[in-house]
Amino acid sequence: MAKSVYVCDQDADVAIKTMMAAVVGTAVIPAHVNWALTASAMGAGAVAIGKCYGVQLTKDEGWKFVKQFVLSAGMWFLSMNVGSKMLSMLMESTGFGYAVGAALDAATSAAFAWAIGSTAKAYFRNEYLGKSKLTKEELGEIFRKAFRDQKDK
Repeated sequence: MAKSVYVCDQDADVAIKTMMAAVVGTAVIPAHVNWALTASAMGAGAVAIGKCYGVQLTKDEGWKFVKQFVLSAGMWFLSMNVGSKMLSMLMESTGFGYAVGAALDAATSAAFAWAIGSTAKAYFRNEYLGKSKLTKEELGEIFRKAFRDQKDK
């Protein structure tokens, strides 16, 4: 018997919070090293969210979804926010600004994880309900809005 969409949504929310905790936890590691851990956590999060809605993905497929969601947000959006990741790398490299760099990295990574999780949830929820696929533009809007909402908290 299929789960209710409400139960799927609750499970997805847990997966999103877990993904956010994982990427925030990696922020204590210097940003020029933690990007691989952060990317892995986000790919695994997409896989976990898919499972909540009965979709089985490999880690590679999960990472492809993450890339699709991020690219849907647009190049300007992406470059502005990747720039903050690079700024945190520079700050952490100086030693003097390590705490500030790690805090900036944690905030940016958490917002990215929230946005990826929210977009994955919308994508898989839509599929679970048998609705038409979300367009690249719709995915981009969901991603940008979720990122801004989390970053503003």
